[in-house]
Amino acid sequence: MEENKVLKPRVVFLKTPDPKQMSESIIDGLAKSISARNFEVKVIDLTAENVQDVINEIIEYKPLFTVDLNLDGMIYAEREGQQQPFCDLLGNIHITWFIDDPMIHFTKLKPVLQSNQILYVNIDIEHAQWLRSAGKNVAFIPPGVNPSKIPPLREKEFEVAFVGPITDPNMIESQWQERFDPNLFGFAVELGRLIYRNPDMPIRFASGYLISQLNPDFQAALYQFQQENEADFMALLTEIGLYAMYLRRWSILDAIENYEVNVLGPVIGEPKENVVVHEDIVTQKDVIDFLSRTKISLLSQPPFIPTGLGFTVFDSVATGSLTFVEERLLSKSFFTPEKEIITYHPIDFIEIEGKVAYYLEEAADEMAEISKAGRDKVLREHTIYQRGEMLANIMEDIIKQSLQEEQKSESKEE
Repeated sequence: MEENKVLKPRVVFLKTPDPKQMSESIIDGLAKSISARNFEVKVIDLTAENVQDVINEIIEYKPLFTVDLNLDGMIYAEREGQQQPFCDLLGNIHITWFIDDPMIHFTKLKPVLQSNQILYVNIDIEHAQWLRSAGKNVAFIPPGVNPSKIPPLREKEFEVAFVGPITDPNMIESQWQERFDPNLFGFAVELGRLIYRNPDMPIRFASGYLISQLNPDFQAALYQFQQENEADFMALLTEIGLYAMYLRRWSILDAIENYEVNVLGPVIGEPKENVVVHEDIVTQKDVIDFLSRTKISLLSQPPFIPTGLGFTVFDSVATGSLTFVEERLLSKSFFTPEKEIITYHPIDFIEIEGKVAYYLEEAADEMAEISKAGRDKVLREHTIYQRGEMLANIMEDIIKQSLQEEQKSESKEE
């Protein structure tokens, strides 16, 4: 009987420490979904202290695929005096799911760009296009919720919650003035404000456009800096993107006058008196718990997600809180605006507070209907288990393609 046993392809999920505790929720959900298909699954906790033990475990297990998030589970091994991705030496396919912009993780990305054993899965179409332009293998899987982490519907104790973190952008500008020369300071502020005004504009595109408008000498200096210090340039763009995010969040928070706003996460700066800061609410579990007790969840996405929606949006909608989020190119493919989610333009502050006032003061029943429809939609169509189905399909396609190539090679030899 043992000889006739069909071996399932093996998959190792590498779980790394995560202060927000999102990784565990995502990986556990994916692993459960993948194991329900024709795969044998193992989840391994990877830390800085147990790398060699994990290497030994992977060698013994012989997985066809290893999977991590944001390249955090990428292991290196030495060969001929050089550090190489372990997947290159082992010969397996490594799949990394970037749950935010891969540019943010460029210091981890750059050392593995030469590897052909890695598939980069993205949550935003623009991210995939950027990596594809570098000749990399990419796929698209949108975020989803782990239903086991979503509480039942609850009574609403709070009116408005705003998911942070938030920093006063004036403080960032003051720090930049001390660090940057006048030309670089002007570039950073103008690029940040350009992204602030155009939230659907990818920061890499916006940067290229703005540089092309600069005086020739500074333009040449920036191009040289980008070519010679690529990682530092990506770090600069990340910093400018965060500035744009804080500029938008601070402006929205500052514009809401008549309602108490509960900010989840740290706030750096002096917010108005109607703002209550819950700086210790930072983990995914705690954010979900608070939003489930809130009537309106006001979200402002990072500019690093220019076309789609991030994980927090799906979590928020799933809690049954009426979720406000900026308009995005692909948001309508997930939710019907004003039926399952509320969209707003991020610099139309009159619109934002007007909609908050409307639902809190005039349309309680409508708010409940939209909240319920959104929650039902997420739990029906946008779970991490369904995203695991997408990942399983990708793995099966890779296996099928590999078998076809082997058959072609054998045919040629005959």
